[in-house]
Amino acid sequence: MSPRVKRRFHNIIRRSGIRPVRALEVGGLMGDDSLLRFPELAGAERYCLNLVELPSDGEITAVTGNANKMDVFKNDWFDLVVCCSTLEHDKRFWLSVAEMKRVMRPGGLLVIGVPGYVKDEERDQGRSTLTYRVHYRFDYYRFSEQAVREVFFDGMERVRVRAMMTPPRLIGHGWKPRRRGRGLRAAIASRGA
Repeated sequence: MSPRVKRRFHNIIRRSGIRPVRALEVGGLMGDDSLLRFPELAGAERYCLNLVELPSDGEITAVTGNANKMDVFKNDWFDLVVCCSTLEHDKRFWLSVAEMKRVMRPGGLLVIGVPGYVKDEERDQGRSTLTYRVHYRFDYYRFSEQAVREVFFDGMERVRVRAMMTPPRLIGHGWKPRRRGRGLRAAIASRGA
């Protein structure tokens, strides 16, 4: 993972102010490159989901499984879900995105990074795109900023997507909406007390 990409993930989490009880990295690693090693996550229960079996350590629990169907995790369980350089390798990435949203609690933060493409206006007046290279034996997709915003973060709040580096990596984040009505009921109940 590029140090710039890792730094961007860290800045998003740090600036969000989130202090999760539980955090999940989808398609993550267990070593120093794990996105679960940021100091802001030190007190959280941390889980790393990967298709291949990885060893757990004293801080992070490794879970072997497919992100398309994360039945091992309950609905609304994680305060933070991160995923970097994984969805381009996932034949059915939309299932994984739906599962990430399912396991996130209302008010939770989702951060996703993928290789992308952007128009090369300088070279050819927008008739072609710059893309990140194929970087693994199964490597299916490159995404646009619009796809990240409107597909990955569909239905989420305060969504931001940023392209960085050349060729581009796209990193987006958004918040799962809180359940409607809870705040209103609590406000009405507190007035009556």
